[in-house]
Amino acid sequence: MPMHDLPEKPLISANRLAAQLDQPGLVIVDTRKGDGYDSAHISGARKLGLSPLLHHPGRVETPEVVAAEMTRLGAGSDAPVVAYDDENNLFGARLWWVLRHYGHQRVRVLDGGWDGWVAAGLPVTDRAPGDAQPGDFRAQVLPAWLADTADVQSAVDTPEVQVLDVRGEAEWLRQAPTESSIAGHVPGALHMVWTDVIDPETHRFRPASALRDRFIALGLRPEAEVIAYCQGGIRAAHGVLALRLAGFERVRNYEGSWAEWSRRNMPTVIEALPTETNTTELRTTR
Repeated sequence: MPMHDLPEKPLISANRLAAQLDQPGLVIVDTRKGDGYDSAHISGARKLGLSPLLHHPGRVETPEVVAAEMTRLGAGSDAPVVAYDDENNLFGARLWWVLRHYGHQRVRVLDGGWDGWVAAGLPVTDRAPGDAQPGDFRAQVLPAWLADTADVQSAVDTPEVQVLDVRGEAEWLRQAPTESSIAGHVPGALHMVWTDVIDPETHRFRPASALRDRFIALGLRPEAEVIAYCQGGIRAAHGVLALRLAGFERVRNYEGSWAEWSRRNMPTVIEALPTETNTTELRTTR
């Protein structure tokens, strides 16, 4: 079945993508950092690299920048796009979220990423494709994918909206400020490290039912709206993808994330360290 006729889903398997490599109009985007692309990549994939679409924490690029970059890659407004990387799809998911935010529905992430592709023994090449025929990508903002500081501040006192912190454990438990952020977390936020949604052996996202069970056990409610954040909105985009896979339909990325919350000196809660006698003690600061 041609990819054009497939139902749109956030993920595509390695075998399914391998069977579709010759699909007309398909745009495969390699979002790995460094020079890995030059050594080997999926046939036909184009390098995005250190693009502002992926590596400007704290703000999503303007529609003009996004449209220009995707046009350069040969993506038209109806082009099927597949993104992958070798870091548990951190940047593949980031590109997925950016494109969804700008109204492009036909974007998916290669489940398992580069690691899964290589482990499956699927073909790779060191030859870069020829110049892409410029596309006609048009970016149209969909506000439902993005949250700002006011949205998060309102969520603190709104039971119908929940906040999910996907930073690392050390960031969640930090007791003292750093140069880039204050200590603690958003009051009322729940916490799950962003990599917990990935199977460490296969680098694939855990099954949708397993993800849903994990999120519900954490305290998230599928009927609620969820706002995800990290330090700069990149890991949070990965969290948004995982939540959508789990069936959470109203999910937004707090693009400014903890860096912006810190700059604005917003209220925070500092968790007591697990080694302390009273592990339930919380300190609220501004």
